[in-house]
Formats: sequence, C-alpha cells, structure tokens
Amino acid sequence: MQLDITCSTDDNYVQHCMAMLCSVFENNRTHSIKVHLLHHGLSLEKQKMMEQLAGRYNNQIIYYDVDIDKLSCVSIADNHPNLSIATYFRFFLPSLLEEDIKRVLYLDCDVIVLKDISELFNLDMEEYGVAAVKDATPGTNAHRMVMGLDLGGSAFCAGVLMINIDYWRKYDCQMHMLDFASKMGGHLFMEDQDVLNHEFRGHWFQLPYKYGYAPMSIASLDKSQKMADIIEYVCEPSIIHYATHVKPWLDIRIPDDEYYWKYVKLSGYPNPVETRCLDRYRNPIRVTKVRYYLNLYIHPFIPDTIEILLRDIFDLLVLFTSVFNKRKFREYRIKRWLRKYTHQ
Repeated sequence: MQLDITCSTDDNYVQHCMAMLCSVFENNRTHSIKVHLLHHGLSLEKQKMMEQLAGRYNNQIIYYDVDIDKLSCVSIADNHPNLSIATYFRFFLPSLLEEDIKRVLYLDCDVIVLKDISELFNLDMEEYGVAAVKDATPGTNAHRMVMGLDLGGSAFCAGVLMINIDYWRKYDCQMHMLDFASKMGGHLFMEDQDVLNHEFRGHWFQLPYKYGYAPMSIASLDKSQKMADIIEYVCEPSIIHYATHVKPWLDIRIPDDEYYWKYVKLSGYPNPVETRCLDRYRNPIRVTKVRYYLNLYIHPFIPDTIEILLRDIFDLLVLFTSVFNKRKFREYRIKRWLRKYTHQ
C-alpha cells in the first residue's frame, strides 16, 4: 500500500524531522511511502541527508519549496519559540500536490510513530476535511470565539492530521484559511491550529487518543472513550506527540524521550545535539514531571478521603500565599462547590 505523508521543516529542524521520518519508515516497512516535504530554502546538504534515509527503506521524498511571500500576511507569536512560519506551509497542499492524491497524512516534526498507520488511510472521510485527535483547548472563551466554536464545541490537535485533499479542493479551503489567518493577524492563540479548527469546525473526524499520546499524561479524560481506548492510549500508543514546550531534545529529561533519541540515532543524523531549555520553561517542566510520577506511582494507592483532605490543604496554602482578593476567593469557592457536587 502506498502512503502519502507530508511534513514541514527548515534547516534548524532537520534533526527532529529525520527522527520522525525514520520512525515512520521503520514501523511501516510493508508499505511504500512517499514523503511530500514542504520547506523554504532547505539546503542541498540536508536534502541529500534525508534522501539517503528514505533510500535505505526504498521510499521517496519529493521537495516543495514554498513561496513564503504568500505568507507575508501571517505571523508567529513571540511566546511560541518552537514554531516557525513553516507551520503554515500545509495550507498550500491542495495546489502543490498532484491531482491524483486524494488524502495525505500530515505529521509534525515533534512526532514519533510507533505502529503501522495504514488504517488511517482507510477512514471514510467523505464529509470531513480532516481526521485528528481531540485537543484540550480551548481553555478560555476568547480562544473559543477565535475558533468559532460554541460552548459545547470541541477543538482538535493539528500535530497529526489525516487530510482529505479532495474536500479541501472542493470547498476551496486553502483560500479560506489564508484569508482568515491574514484577517486575524496577532489575535490567534495557536497560529495555524486555530485557523484549521475554524475552517473545519463541525467537519472533522475524531481519532482515538492513541494517535496523539502525550508524554507526562496518564490518559485523556474523555467520557466518550471505551476502556479499550484508554488501555491502548496508555500501553500501546500508535503515535507519540511531544506537544507544547515539552520536547525530548531539550537538555532536561522527560518521560518517553528515549523513543526520540532511538530514532535520531537510527536515522543516521550526524552528531545530534540537545537544545538548551528556555529558563521560563525549565521549572514548569520539573513540576510537571513530579506531578506525573506522583499520579503514576502514588495516586492509585491513596484512599479517596486522604486525597480530598490533601487537596483541600494544598488549596488553602495556595489561597493564603497568593494575593488575597475577592476574585481569588470567589474562584476558590467555585472550585470547592464543583468538587462537592460533581464527580470531577
């Protein structure tokens, strides 16, 4: 079976892109894979390096040099250091790819594939523009409004997308998304992900969470899941997505980062290096690690009554060590009420 894969990179991200592609090739050896790589000014040296990787598995890479002048109207927020303008390149897929390509799997470079992904190409997506994993956002009403969602609307994560190119062409999604990105300017919260969610609200197919396993999370709290879904997510994920600022190539260890380093080494990328973690992220990552290990090894064995007591004590400490004002006190009362009268 031929699998059409697409991704975006520049010279700075080739190390991570090669790790991702190597994981795809290694775990999908029974398929013929064609990679449609979107870039701007990728050096010939890096291109040759990636072609050698694909050649080892008898796969193919096709390069598309995107005209970034067409993206002069969009921008990347300063507080998103892991993003570049390349994240918008996928908007041009309908006009870049050959007409006979009906669907293509987009993968971020911070993804590692662990299983055969061919079943994604067999989804019935006639009425859907994309298939994706449900995201935790929006976290605020302002973000919800940007994506055009109602109160019960859900957003998807754009790091792993099965794209229905026929749908994009039929409804001129490329033009719509570029226009919306231009109009929103600096008001987007998550750049291209917001644009994609706005375009495909109500027309996206929800994938199981195993296609977007997030390190340092036990399981996604979604009541639509079956127990089998949760077990697959925790024990046998198909795709790891090192989302947000928690990256495996930073100089601070995180759970499940060994998969990234395994495929970097296997890819043949010369002298892979760690990246220094920004100071503002270092302590939050450490705190998240502690919470993860407590949830994994301690939480299951603590009686409910003790857990409730400990949470209340922690809440009180947070409340009285912060600046005491009416808003914080009201928030505290709301959380107490929710905890008492709901099962959350």
